[in-house]
Amino acid sequence: MNKKLIIFDMDGTVYLGANLIDGALDAFDYLKKNNIEYVFFTNNSSHDLEFYEKKVKNFGIECSLEHNFYSSTEVTIGYLKDRNIKNIYVIGNKCLKDKLKKHFTLIDKYSENEEVDAVVAGFSTELVYQELKDACLYLETRDIPLIATNGDYRCPIEDGLYIPDCGGMCEWIRLCTGKTATVLGKPNPEIIYYLAKQFNVSLDEVLVVGDRLYTDILVGVNAKVDSLCVLSGESSLEDVKSYPHKPTYILKSIKELPDLLGK
Repeated sequence: MNKKLIIFDMDGTVYLGANLIDGALDAFDYLKKNNIEYVFFTNNSSHDLEFYEKKVKNFGIECSLEHNFYSSTEVTIGYLKDRNIKNIYVIGNKCLKDKLKKHFTLIDKYSENEEVDAVVAGFSTELVYQELKDACLYLETRDIPLIATNGDYRCPIEDGLYIPDCGGMCEWIRLCTGKTATVLGKPNPEIIYYLAKQFNVSLDEVLVVGDRLYTDILVGVNAKVDSLCVLSGESSLEDVKSYPHKPTYILKSIKELPDLLGK
């Protein structure tokens, strides 16, 4: 298999919470030895990229912030800038708000007279009810969009458990306001096109690896690149069989990745 760039999901694919997937270190050693580039892309906007770099490095995987990491936060910033959006109300963790503050004016709370161009929602582990309330009021009283950093309904953690993610939060907002979120991050194919261009590879030379069908696998389908679903995170083999958009490959975990790439 002639692949020059592997785009990895992280949680559920490379690790589960605080636990590295068995065999992951050997898989990344294989990529380094065979000069195959890799990027960690996360839909999770609740942490900055420095957090992920530190976490991955602590597992013993060779990586650098500038070369190996990208997230839905960067996608969101680019999207907002392209549309000349300046004033936003944000639901998200402090790190997301701090990053957006560098580029946009953030509105702190609901006001009838406040000028707001969009509501931006990210995965928030610091969520309070007032944020949801203010976001809904802005969306109900103005003709503005709801923009989501990602559409994941739940986030996998240790022991086969899950916690609510951005997509689930946006469903609550949709049921209240009737407005459906414009979802950035995976499965938006623009991410794949951007990374292929950055690494100067063709789409045929790209492989997307992840555990979630409606984000990791669907982004590969949408971008028309090969995808690998690992069964170490959210999706089971039964889920894959019933999902309408099939991955190119299925493995138990990335421990088996070197064997697949060597074929």
